[in-house]
Amino acid sequence: MQIYRYFCTQDPSTYNGTNMSKTSLKKLLLQLDRDQLTEVILDLYEARKDAREYLEYFISPDENAMLEKYKAIILKEFSPSKGRPRARTSVCKKAIKEFAALHPSPRLIAELRLHFIECSTRYAHAMRSWVKDSVRKCRTTIFEDTLKYIYTNGLLDETMPRIEEILDNSRKLRGTIKDDLQYVFDDFVEQLH
Repeated sequence: MQIYRYFCTQDPSTYNGTNMSKTSLKKLLLQLDRDQLTEVILDLYEARKDAREYLEYFISPDENAMLEKYKAIILKEFSPSKGRPRARTSVCKKAIKEFAALHPSPRLIAELRLHFIECSTRYAHAMRSWVKDSVRKCRTTIFEDTLKYIYTNGLLDETMPRIEEILDNSRKLRGTIKDDLQYVFDDFVEQLH
């Protein structure tokens, strides 16, 4: 916390007390010596769980272990080992966002996104196609974003069998939910041509 006092003694025009810009932060960090910078990083490590996770990943990047961790978070929402599924899309979207923030390979980000689609489809099967609107909307939105992401990163040929399997499983649902992903996929294909 000595660093906090150091920042407080600096020129107040560099920090206005609200949101600090990257430029202001960079300017302040460049003024620190090595020991002070180490102290800031250690304070951050102790203060925030997500910062701790990021720094641990930065030091020893194990993409597959992190992928499995975030897959487990998503799976727990739709198929918990105990109790009934909560299917909180906010938790799933947060898991995808946090994993992407670690900057793993695009293939693994696509893998996690497709895992979400598969889990939500299995959940819809288990619920006999009765799912909350938030799950349905999130499922179609993430599928659309995933298709674009896969195409942009040149992974379409590689992931196409899995996408077709997801579409086949979705067609087995009842009601209008069975067509949601197919409509998204058809629009995607149409935009490619």
